Amino acid sequence: MSLSGILWTAVSRNDIVIAEAGEDERGGAVIDLAKKILSKKRTAGWEFESNRKSGLKGIKFHLYEEGDHYIMTQGDENLICWSYSAVYDTSNVSDDYVKKFLEKMIYLTEPLRETAEWQTGSVLCAQESFAPILLQKIQQVQSIGRIDELHKKLDTTKDLMKQNIDMMLDREETLKGIHQQSEELNGMAKMFKKRAKQIKRFKMIQNAKHGMVSF
Repeated sequence: MSLSGILWTAVSRNDIVIAEAGEDERGGAVIDLAKKILSKKRTAGWEFESNRKSGLKGIKFHLYEEGDHYIMTQGDENLICWSYSAVYDTSNVSDDYVKKFLEKMIYLTEPLRETAEWQTGSVLCAQESFAPILLQKIQQVQSIGRIDELHKKLDTTKDLMKQNIDMMLDREETLKGIHQQSEELNGMAKMFKKRAKQIKRFKMIQNAKHGMVSF
């Protein structure tokens, strides 16, 4: 199934990817960008990476918390850095939407982060259990994107309908105006004809008085 919007996403514990989902139909561009965003230095918030040529962008958010089962190699005892990453097509989904998507993943995985498997497991330890959920979530983004597109099309249709209605109303007003003008002209023509008849009759009466009757 071809995905649009979010193409790949992953959850990591420090430098260990414990679950990922997505696909690469961009000639390796998604995988390359995923590797780059994963290798970004851990910070207190968001990290970005982009490939302008492919129109793809990578984003990663870091979440620090205390853990009872894990000790970081950097020497900070009981400190875990969770990271939530995604690679997406900027032409199909916005930065803000992807941020919200990752924030939802943070809340969704909150109880899982307390398990021994997530805190001490090796690479892809949660792949079997959590990857299907990740895939489902990015497919939902595609569906939502289609719904948004449909709403935009409906809005466009509404605009066109409004435009058509306005044009019809304008045309109706124009026709009414033409009809009214026609009625007025007809009335004026009748009055002119009546007036002309009255004038002719008056002249005939005047001529008759003077003994001149003309037809």
